[in-house]
Amino acid sequence: MVKRKVLVAILAVVLLLGGGAIASAQFRLDANIQVPFYMGINLDTFGGSSGSGLSGGTSIGAFLPFPSVEADYQFPLGPVRLGVGLKAYTFIIESIAWPNAFVEVELSPFVIRADVGGGAWLLFGLYNNAAAAAMVIPQLDVSWKIADWFRLGAGVIAVAPFEALSNFGYAVYVSGRFTALFK
Repeated sequence: MVKRKVLVAILAVVLLLGGGAIASAQFRLDANIQVPFYMGINLDTFGGSSGSGLSGGTSIGAFLPFPSVEADYQFPLGPVRLGVGLKAYTFIIESIAWPNAFVEVELSPFVIRADVGGGAWLLFGLYNNAAAAAMVIPQLDVSWKIADWFRLGAGVIAVAPFEALSNFGYAVYVSGRFTALFK
């Protein structure tokens, strides 16, 4: 009987906390333009640490913007924001989207943001497909918050397969981010 009361009390607390978190959630829409200035790859072709793979990077001499859009639910916790949603990049004739989660820490006027996404792809444009993808897409961004709706920043994004995280491609970029909050 006591176990039952404890279980009911724990369930009530979880429901109250979960309901409070959902009630404080905000829908957020971000439009971001990233311009990479350095790209690289690390391929450990034999899966060991012998250094027998291919690695290196190169500066990008052309202006090649990567526009993206994100639709997220964020949960503000003071200067920290947690969020989950969908991130999409467009390459004019083809676009790709994946599930994404982020944590942001605001240290006025700077914002540090860490993302992790992947696990599934949604391709749309000339070729349409949805599939599971054994890839992880981490991203780290530091930006200067000029206004509540606009930031300038720099960061790095990578793409790596789950089964061989030592094999990854990456890009270092500068960015401009426009943010709209809907309560």
